[in-house]
Amino acid sequence: MTDPISIRALQQVSDPELMHRRQELKTPDSKESFGNMLTRAVNNVDQTLKESDQNVQDFIAGKTDNVHDVMISMQRAQISFQMMVEIRNKAIETYNEISRMQI
Repeated sequence: MTDPISIRALQQVSDPELMHRRQELKTPDSKESFGNMLTRAVNNVDQTLKESDQNVQDFIAGKTDNVHDVMISMQRAQISFQMMVEIRNKAIETYNEISRMQI
């Protein structure tokens, strides 16, 4: 007897948003350099942090009373920053390993 979870995992995802995202991943822009991609990612993290800070300021000022949205934006900012730090750590670790290689 087959497990229903494994059958679901093999089925194609029919969500149009996911299909569009999958198409974006298949066709990378060859004109964009790694530096530009990294700069864009850092700017996105910075924008997320600024939006979170603005949401907190709006909550403190009484402009909004939705604490859930404020907490979600804070968590999103924290996770994106942690991800950026981990990517930096991996890049530095990779650079150090490559520099130790003997030619």
